Amino acid sequence: MKKSISVPILAFIFIASCRLSYQPQSVQYTDYRISSTGNTDTSFAAFLKPYGDSVHKRMQVVVATAATTLQKKQPEGTLGNFLADALLESAAERFDIHIDAAFLNPGGIRMAYIGSGPVTIGNIYEVMPFDNLMALQEVNGKVLQAFLDLTAAKGGWPVAGLTMKIKDKKATDIIIGGKSLNVNAHYNIVNSDYIVNGGDNCDMLKAIPAKTTDYLIRDAFIDYFSKQDAQGKKIAAQIEGRVSYAQ
Repeated sequence: MKKSISVPILAFIFIASCRLSYQPQSVQYTDYRISSTGNTDTSFAAFLKPYGDSVHKRMQVVVATAATTLQKKQPEGTLGNFLADALLESAAERFDIHIDAAFLNPGGIRMAYIGSGPVTIGNIYEVMPFDNLMALQEVNGKVLQAFLDLTAAKGGWPVAGLTMKIKDKKATDIIIGGKSLNVNAHYNIVNSDYIVNGGDNCDMLKAIPAKTTDYLIRDAFIDYFSKQDAQGKKIAAQIEGRVSYAQ
């Protein structure tokens, strides 16, 4: 039996197909300078004050004590080593799986050092201000080599779980799990969700499925620092030759 389409339906399809699409042709904006000379909205300031006081109070909470100053350096620094260890242990607990290596991109660590003495929640926010999630991936040795080559070309990244040398901007002498890197093996690695989505030119990781939770790396650091303090441990790290230049 031959089927037909009613006129109203045809008219609808025609109208829908002719729907206009607009694209912006120009953007106009005005800069406004904020200074202390402006008038204060006292009612709005009073409305915000309880929230500001609450945030300020939380930022002053001491979660640990640093035995020495932890510094951010490349190819390896004590601050990067400690934070990478924190990420590795926290990820192993969160995902309940063995983690072979954990990485932090240096650009994600926004403070040059954590000074010796009390460490507050505010200090950790200064170190890691971004809302990045920890992300787990299973990668083969070939992909891991490409990723490590990129970190080598960028001067070395904080890492836990492996050691490597940098030669001609490439990663060499890679030891992971006590063994040389095997291009045919598979490894569980942890980065931030920013990196696994291709951030910092890490395109080799984009196509690989990643598992994440709602656990921010910054919150993992706060919990890890607090755990160390609860165990009576002070924050400390050493230069261990995790990443170094080949002689």
